[in-house]
Amino acid sequence: MNALYATKVNCPYCGNDFQTLRVRYRHSIPYKIDSDFCPHYKEGDSNPHFYYAKVCPECGFAFTEEFSDNFPLGTKELIKVKITAEWRKKEFGQVRDVEKAIESLKLAIYSATLKREKHSVLGGLCMRLAWIYRTENRQEEEERFMKLALQEYEESYVHSDFKGTSLSEIRVLFILGELSRRLGQFSKAISYFSKIAEHPRRYEETKILEMARKQWRVTAEQNREHH
Repeated sequence: MNALYATKVNCPYCGNDFQTLRVRYRHSIPYKIDSDFCPHYKEGDSNPHFYYAKVCPECGFAFTEEFSDNFPLGTKELIKVKITAEWRKKEFGQVRDVEKAIESLKLAIYSATLKREKHSVLGGLCMRLAWIYRTENRQEEEERFMKLALQEYEESYVHSDFKGTSLSEIRVLFILGELSRRLGQFSKAISYFSKIAEHPRRYEETKILEMARKQWRVTAEQNREHH
């Protein structure tokens, strides 16, 4: 049975219907998951993050299921000038290699920025791109997008724009702590992990609470070594 299957989607920007590929769940079970939720797949297995962004072949607008249906005033005109006017018809509906996956996520980040999508959505896109770079051992690019993800999640936390998404405040705090730790910002990481330990709803997410306690200890040790 093929790991990939085609699904029909509608472009929220131009209304065009097109086909994109998705990965069947049983073909995308990671053999390990890093402390920041980055999944690793066996050689030959399909990485669902390669197909996370859908790219309209007609207009070049790229989006995910997390995008809202709403286009704030002026954003459609901006997308038309910045993306569609420059777009040369390209097909992303076939099997994607790593370069095509990177290109699709970069297009989605650009589309989300122009559309003024939620910071939590932008953070998720930057994080997934960092993960792809990690599995390719491209450290400089991985760090670049981890920094961008950290900035977006910090904005999301400050403005609580993750509300109404699959993210809870505790999960956002954990992501902030772990991204800060991986970027060598140890005191900031300790502060975020401590916020989880003191959070009034911490016992509703005991798994994240345990992970935060563990990563707090790891970070404190790293901080000591660093000084």
